[in-house]
Amino acid sequence: MMEANTFAAVEGPSFPVTFKLLATLGMGGLAFMGWGARAQLMAMPLPPDLLWLAGLATAVVAWHYLHILFSTTAISSDTLSQGWLWRSSVPLRDIAQVKLLRFKPLDAVVAPRLVVSTRGLGNRTFHMADPAVLTVIEVLVHGAGPEKSAFSA
Repeated sequence: MMEANTFAAVEGPSFPVTFKLLATLGMGGLAFMGWGARAQLMAMPLPPDLLWLAGLATAVVAWHYLHILFSTTAISSDTLSQGWLWRSSVPLRDIAQVKLLRFKPLDAVVAPRLVVSTRGLGNRTFHMADPAVLTVIEVLVHGAGPEKSAFSA
């Protein structure tokens, strides 16, 4: 579906600053509530299995928070990739279908998503908040410059 054209490779943040601020507020609220409940939690006899589960849940929440903060999306003439510590990538030649999910008035809060169907690998979703990355994606998806409509799908 997407053809490798001649363009400069671009990379930018996957999530908008507003979304990162909301995630930080959410994490701060979660930490504040945990701090407030520490006396009750310390007084309770908790089984080791529950402590392991709580530790794993904390690790998953922290991992996704860091993903929101540090993840970048990049597109080159042959690959689309996203990640921060480990990158997930898809060669453009393996893409069979794409859907750009975007509501332009909310770009500052909700990152546009590119849902990519690949041959034999299933679907992958790439978030992108950088205008340069979005411009290249729109050119590759629609074959022209950015659309005037508020919706792209």
